[in-house]
Amino acid sequence: MNSADILKDIEELQQRCEQYEGISLKLNWDMLRHTSDTGGTEYLVTYEEGQLVGFIGLYGFGGEMEVCGMVRPGFRRRGVFTSLWQLAQDKIRKRNISTLLLNAPAASASAAGFLKTLPLEFNHAEYQMKWDSAAALQGPGETSSAAGTVTLRPAREDESSVLIQLDSAGFDVTEEEAAEMFEEQRHEALQEHIIIELNGRPAGKMRLWTENNETWIYGFTVDQKLRGLGIGRSALQQTIERESRNYNGVNLEVALDNPNALKLYESCGFVVLNRQDYYQYTGSI
Repeated sequence: MNSADILKDIEELQQRCEQYEGISLKLNWDMLRHTSDTGGTEYLVTYEEGQLVGFIGLYGFGGEMEVCGMVRPGFRRRGVFTSLWQLAQDKIRKRNISTLLLNAPAASASAAGFLKTLPLEFNHAEYQMKWDSAAALQGPGETSSAAGTVTLRPAREDESSVLIQLDSAGFDVTEEEAAEMFEEQRHEALQEHIIIELNGRPAGKMRLWTENNETWIYGFTVDQKLRGLGIGRSALQQTIERESRNYNGVNLEVALDNPNALKLYESCGFVVLNRQDYYQYTGSI
């Protein structure tokens, strides 16, 4: 079976699990579809009688790795995921991982049961949010801020260092880690790296990934020296306006411990759809 067929089976399994539990699984499809290009993402699957019954994904972000998975309803409590987890540990041991996080929908009872069997500490939680025109307080996207004119444009090939520096400062990672993540993302299709400019000079960035008329905003950050001037709000509103013209939904994620960002997103019309919980693995691999 080729990788394209396996990915179709993973997508079908995801839909089945989400419908069964009323949850939303975070499978990072932008990375999952390009495992051979990035090298930072791997997955393991289990088939029984030609049907995909189990999946586990390993997503590397610099020195950090996230793990998530699922088992088909009707095949649970048979050790399917436990076996996949044991195989995954062999792969994790071969990677230089400083932080290992397991993530699961907060509303998933099956995930909660498995996570209780592991040595874990709660690390953080994220809301998955979607723009809703009925919840928006603003009108069309504004191109101005308190400091001048805000514009968005695609990043050029020679601007990787700008993107890396903004990621490093905005997400509290080293430039080496930011560079490694950028290289992994560089090969992903269906995406755009966007530079946010203030009066013609780089002031922030974001990454847009679009598939099936849904656009996700990732890596959204504004230069720390320029925050509080309305640059982020303007960039968001312009992005919403552009994607709406293209009949795309607009989605993003925000950590619960980032109340300023959450307040901004809500004021721009984003509403919470789901919550993902992250647990740090404290055992030995």
